[in-house]
Amino acid sequence: MSPLEQRMTKSETELSAEERDRRVLKLYEQVVEIEQRLIPTGLHVFGSASNERECADLLRMVASFDRPECGTRALPDMVAEGLNLGTYEAILEAQDEEGWRGRERVETIVRKAIALFVSEGGESASRWLEAEARVPAVESSKLFGLLSRIREQLSTNPELESLARALRGEYIEPGPGADIVQNPFILPTGRNTHAVNPYAVPSVVAYTRAERVVNLLLERHRGEHGRYPRAMALVLWGLDNIKTQGEGVAQALWLLGVRPVRDSMNRVTEVEPVPLEKLGRPRIDVVMTVSGIFRDLFGATMTLLDKAVRCVAELEESDEWNYVRRNIRGEMAATGVEFEEAALRVYSNAPGSYGTNVNFMVMDSQWEHADALGDLFVTRKCFAYGRDREGRALEGREAREGLSRALSRVEATYQNIDSFEIGVTDVDHYFEYLGGVSKAVEKHASARPAIYLSDALSRDARVRSLEETVRLETRTKTLNPKWYEGMLKHGFRGVAEIESHVTNTFGWSATADAVDHWVYTEVAETFVLDERMLERLSSLNPHSARSLVARLLEAEGRGFWAAEAEMVSRLRDIFSTLEDRIEGVA
Repeated sequence: MSPLEQRMTKSETELSAEERDRRVLKLYEQVVEIEQRLIPTGLHVFGSASNERECADLLRMVASFDRPECGTRALPDMVAEGLNLGTYEAILEAQDEEGWRGRERVETIVRKAIALFVSEGGESASRWLEAEARVPAVESSKLFGLLSRIREQLSTNPELESLARALRGEYIEPGPGADIVQNPFILPTGRNTHAVNPYAVPSVVAYTRAERVVNLLLERHRGEHGRYPRAMALVLWGLDNIKTQGEGVAQALWLLGVRPVRDSMNRVTEVEPVPLEKLGRPRIDVVMTVSGIFRDLFGATMTLLDKAVRCVAELEESDEWNYVRRNIRGEMAATGVEFEEAALRVYSNAPGSYGTNVNFMVMDSQWEHADALGDLFVTRKCFAYGRDREGRALEGREAREGLSRALSRVEATYQNIDSFEIGVTDVDHYFEYLGGVSKAVEKHASARPAIYLSDALSRDARVRSLEETVRLETRTKTLNPKWYEGMLKHGFRGVAEIESHVTNTFGWSATADAVDHWVYTEVAETFVLDERMLERLSSLNPHSARSLVARLLEAEGRGFWAAEAEMVSRLRDIFSTLEDRIEGVA
């Protein structure tokens, strides 16, 4: 072998080792992510308190965030500093073996400290942390004091009592609506959930948090496509923005490159542009598709969003730095429409109407061509809201052509996930909205958009593609014995929940073709081709068991799943057997 060949072989070996290490670290990251995911182990039982294991998981997540309103710091931060590992944020950002070892060390100590707190109390946990990680007891005791109050509230559940009081027409104390990790003050449960002041949206905290997520989103798209998206379509929901005090709204404002302006009463009524020098990237054109509940609760916010678009469109900036201005001027020149028409960006249902009905069309298998799903979305969501230059309100004016033109320029679609408890395969509304608008974009833009979701609920906020999100939820929930065994404890309803997950996963195939073939294969092998599991499902809820098999067959029939012929044949036989069983033939 020549010296050149020897050098080439050595170089290839070194590259192979580097690639191997990179892949191992990536796999390790995914395994840790699944392990640390907060996974529901059953349905909520009305009036039932959390068990000790659920309580420990929730408290660990609560302890992972700073709580300045309670004067406490995040436990991982205190542990990282006590171990002289630097900041926990730096550990999370490190993408090497040393970083992952540091992260594992910190999180192992955090997990043990919370377990000790649950079993022996705050004083024991504080002493252990001081000895193990040099965390001053005076600091950790503040956190454990907060966790003690939360744990006490989790140990009781006054929901039944509150229901009885409501039926008697008595007063029910109000409380905020949110995720317990976002806002522990939602406890105790059983209170009358109140909303927020729409003029306070977005809150200062929500706007601050949104900047990091938007930067991650845009960098992700630029890394994959070589440039920023010139136009994006966002999904905004009412309840999500109540729980987060307007994070979705804040993300829309950051994409446009504007900041909210508050008046003397702390109301957000105006916006002002963020200077391009500070923004450091172009202003992104944003099409906002808004739920009916958002429309009803946040009328002032819809006006603010419309005002933000018009503010950006009127800035004297170059087309390379202001995509809103470029797109609006381009549409006016190409179609002859006026500025007010070309600037429409906030769309929802007609007044009094709700939903897209895309979910119903998918679940009832009432579609032959994929374009029908996108057409239905546009039909239901083509009503414009905002104000014109003279201040006249546009309260749901039908503007189908305007929405179609706006969607034809979209290169990426996006939605914010706001809750640990509900993900994209838990409910059909995610594929109804994000899937629906993505399918509409695919038709009008003649290209499938990049589809992203953000998960800002953990310390290391992530932006994932839709495909990555579906894979993560499939592994952590649908195919996770911890999850489906927890569901099966609920009998009939639990089987229905498993079938619902499979149907919602199918919804992502129908609207976005975002489900890997292996997902359906694993679902079939886990729930149908395993005879013992199939018997459990069919004895508890034969109707949902049959629907699950039918959905798998539909996935194969529509080309979403390349299943082996033998497997398809077995599924058909099982479906026939289940039908006979339901009808009393067998």
